[in-house]
Amino acid sequence: MATYETEHNTTDPAIDNNSPRRRRPDLSTFFATLSEITPAPDHRPHAVPVPGDVSAAFYSLAEAFEVMRRQAADLASDRGDGADGDDLLNRMIQSLLSEADTPPREVEGVSDEFCDMLERVPKASLDASQTCPICNNPFLDDEYPLVVQLPCHPTHLFDLECVRPWLRLRGTCPLDRTDFAKQLRDKAEERKKLVEEDEEEEWDGMYG
Repeated sequence: MATYETEHNTTDPAIDNNSPRRRRPDLSTFFATLSEITPAPDHRPHAVPVPGDVSAAFYSLAEAFEVMRRQAADLASDRGDGADGDDLLNRMIQSLLSEADTPPREVEGVSDEFCDMLERVPKASLDASQTCPICNNPFLDDEYPLVVQLPCHPTHLFDLECVRPWLRLRGTCPLDRTDFAKQLRDKAEERKKLVEEDEEEEWDGMYG
């Protein structure tokens, strides 16, 4: 039986045909794989992940970004602007595929805590011309945008949903390649060295 909408060539007013398409792919598989190769520090902290699992994480994120790239290209085609995807996203995909072919021994990304502590950008400070460098969508397309500023530069703003998986896996700024993960490792190593020096001085003071 035909619906009222079909018979009268109209649509249900509850359905908004002008609403933006979903442009961010499902990353549950990626994060599940990532959790397998980045165990908690108190659970086998020195365990080395299987290379195939590390490779799978890079492939998984590359595939998710490729879905995002195709969706962005489709939207650009619908708008008639002739764009065929974002150069930055293409470079990120190629980098991930290269890493997947020759995976590192361990994932060297940042922690979830690092991502959660990134500076949030208030919606009121955003304007309609600002877009996420990864998905290329205007931040204000989202009713409740979750935009973060990376520590390397005040203009390096991203949708957290887009940049979090990259940071967790690679630990770098997608724009200028600032290596946040290395900075954190260097700071941790420096703190460890200071603690060891303090303990050595205390030992010398007691038994010197």
